[in-house]
Amino acid sequence: KSFADLGLCRTLCAALDATGFKHPSPPQLATIPMLLEGTDVAMQSYTGSGKTLAYLLPVLNRIAEDQRKPRGERADGVQCLVVVPSQELAMQIVRQVERVLGEFGREITQQCIGGANIRRQEEALRRKRPLVVVGTPGRVAELSRSGILRTHGVKCLVIDEADDLLASNFRRDMARIVDHTGKGVLGGRQTVIVSATLKRETLDQYSYMAPNLVHVKATKKELEKAKEAEGGEEGETSDVAASLPPNLEHYSVVAEGRHKVDRLRRAIHATGAERALVFLNFGHRLTDTRDKLAARGMPCGVLHGGMNKLERANELAAFRRGDFRALLVSDLAARGIDVPEVDAVFNLDLPTDETHYVHRAGRTGRMGADGMVMTLAAPDEAFVLTKIQRKLGIDIKAADLQKGRVV
Repeated sequence: KSFADLGLCRTLCAALDATGFKHPSPPQLATIPMLLEGTDVAMQSYTGSGKTLAYLLPVLNRIAEDQRKPRGERADGVQCLVVVPSQELAMQIVRQVERVLGEFGREITQQCIGGANIRRQEEALRRKRPLVVVGTPGRVAELSRSGILRTHGVKCLVIDEADDLLASNFRRDMARIVDHTGKGVLGGRQTVIVSATLKRETLDQYSYMAPNLVHVKATKKELEKAKEAEGGEEGETSDVAASLPPNLEHYSVVAEGRHKVDRLRRAIHATGAERALVFLNFGHRLTDTRDKLAARGMPCGVLHGGMNKLERANELAAFRRGDFRALLVSDLAARGIDVPEVDAVFNLDLPTDETHYVHRAGRTGRMGADGMVMTLAAPDEAFVLTKIQRKLGIDIKAADLQKGRVV
């Protein structure tokens, strides 16, 4: 099917074609027709599968069609509010709109993220009168309370990385956003929940926002039955497993705790990884690990919560340029990182459960590319991988590092 077959207007299809988007991805095929009809959707698909455009395109389609009306009849005020947990993910979404619609996309979109100058954001909201706003919960709620950001007329509310936004530190701000967004829309707003992993308990916690959410697991395997997938009877295991990119190889390497950093260095060389993400569970260990690797002749980058917006942007830019082969991150810092060329993920610390494993693994193998996930586990940690392997239904192959090769 083409984008036109899904119901998108000629103007938007031409813009997509000019930008290089030739064919819809699985989540786009499964959800765009439903979203164009105004259905409330909970969209689940692996990281890098095209979820962002899947929910943006129906919004941009309405805007494109609205632009054909006389100026006095066009929609006024914010039409779509996208709420995300991280600055990086917000900016990634803004860039997607700009990529598809060019200068017009810049005119109609505004970011409202923490860590950036709030006065400039207030000024931009007044001057631009954007149709699409993308922001983090704290800043969106703050601008809403001040009356600068008016959300009562918002027709579509998108909650991206929905599982993360259930965290207690977001609760107060999310409550305000949900209560006020679309309050003045006749017939109520449309609600879209998005994540790589959507467990039944996550959907239950969002049911108060939209009681009739249609759960769509938009993977190649699920595509045929996407239209009737409304949560289904599948258990937690299949829900999470469906979120893994399809072209990944999974490995585990035994490493005593005190030797893990050196084993990591050897593993990066042995696999030939050019752009690797290395996950640790605790932010305070990132710089120490970086220093140890640098002392062994492997410079690395670091992303952690204590860095400001400019520092994070500079580190990511250096990683994209290939200034270093590995970027050390915590789970929270990794959300929103969009580097399609990541060819390997290394777990220096074990993920806490299968959901964390999926989110980490989803940073490689994006949009159908091949990828590899390697976990360095101490002997007494092996049982955790066995459990993850069983729950996800994957084969995590035992490997070793010998003479500069993975065997």
